[in-house]
Amino acid sequence: PWVRHEGLPTPRPLNWLPAAAAAGEAWPRQADCEAHALQPLCTTLRTVARRTAHGGEVLAAVSNKNLVGPGGALDLFLDGLNSANITHALVVALDEQTGTWLGRRGTAFYERRLVSRTGSTDNHATSGLKFAVLHEFLSAGCSVLLSDVDVLWMQNPFTLPSLYRDADVEGMTDGWD
Repeated sequence: PWVRHEGLPTPRPLNWLPAAAAAGEAWPRQADCEAHALQPLCTTLRTVARRTAHGGEVLAAVSNKNLVGPGGALDLFLDGLNSANITHALVVALDEQTGTWLGRRGTAFYERRLVSRTGSTDNHATSGLKFAVLHEFLSAGCSVLLSDVDVLWMQNPFTLPSLYRDADVEGMTDGWD
């Protein structure tokens, strides 16, 4: 159910995502989940998929305990997702405290305990962990829009023609110093 802007060509097929699930087959495909030992992620993705038509796409953010709590950055990010009616979203919780907080809030999450090489939990160290998370989503056959938690979503990006879906991986940056 992609929205296409008139006059734009159809996006090319993606190269790196596993074959889409057959009609009636659970998404993400069980074979992909087992092949990459991603059962916890796949369980969360199936929970998100039951809530909405998703086309195998999710918006995901990565967070640790530094950002949780009422009025914290993660709380504001999640409020923004709700306001923009982005229902196929989840948070990758990097620690138990974040997972517990998200569970109490009723937010879909995937608890994946990752630690930076230095052991730091600051925002730069956490940002570097996104590549491992991205690899897991792609291995599970998921198209993922990986967002920072300091992004305010005003509209559901999956319904906009500007999300063209013509690349296996695209990135964003805050800019260069």
